[in-house]
Amino acid sequence: MASSDPLALPQGVPEDAVDELYGLPLDQFTPRRDELAKELRATGKRDEAAWVKALSKPSAAAWLVNQLARTQRGDTRRMLERGDALRVTQERALARQASREELAGATQEYAEAMRTLLSKAPGLLDRRGASPSQVTVERAAETLRAILLDDAARAGFAAGRLTREHRAAGLGFAASGRAPAAPVGPGKTTKPVKRPKVGATAATAKEAEQRAQERARAEAVAAAARSRHRAQRREVSEAQRDVRHAERELERAQGRLERAKQALERARNKEADAAKRVEQAEATARRP
Repeated sequence: MASSDPLALPQGVPEDAVDELYGLPLDQFTPRRDELAKELRATGKRDEAAWVKALSKPSAAAWLVNQLARTQRGDTRRMLERGDALRVTQERALARQASREELAGATQEYAEAMRTLLSKAPGLLDRRGASPSQVTVERAAETLRAILLDDAARAGFAAGRLTREHRAAGLGFAASGRAPAAPVGPGKTTKPVKRPKVGATAATAKEAEQRAQERARAEAVAAAARSRHRAQRREVSEAQRDVRHAERELERAQGRLERAKQALERARNKEADAAKRVEQAEATARRP
């Protein structure tokens, strides 16, 4: 059976419960996933239960990236914004509307944002109190680099629900900050490019830059809204867990109270019987 996509939930599957899964310590993922599937089956949701059962446990590197996204929200948001800005600059560079310096600067800002986020990885300890291995950190770094051009990786990272690491294939242009040159066929020479008037070029570049900035701002606002929504969902999930825990504690306390009341009633009955026997014995002793 194919693995389920944790970003594409079918109707009837509680998103807060799925989101909670990917925030758990890695060794708790499978038991809680199976428990959730069992809960859904118990309510008659067999298809939904099968979908949950097919959710993949994250790899160690994917888990690490998920926890970075969930615990380092400011750095995560900055990296996503820098990545979106770099993609816009790349598109402008390919259209010959951004300079090499602009592209190099956007690339450097993205790389710095990624390094800042990744520097927090050693502080994410497992249940034994151990930091992630160097291999895991390197694979996490590769996944973060892939987010720039891999929309699926970006979406999984933004939601904190990656299931596997990704490879940063084809990122030489992004990493180097160099705009690719147009290919020249064998035996051919490049023709001089007919340049538009300076005024028209400047106006077109300015309009493109404004559109790029507006798009980057809109995407940043949307990313921030999604991040806040996820944080609120997690707060709701935590509150629900607290309520369930309190309800279980209340049920146990009520059970103890009922048993104590029954024990008290039995003790009172025995005390009353003992008092009668004392009264009878004293009456017998007083007879002449």
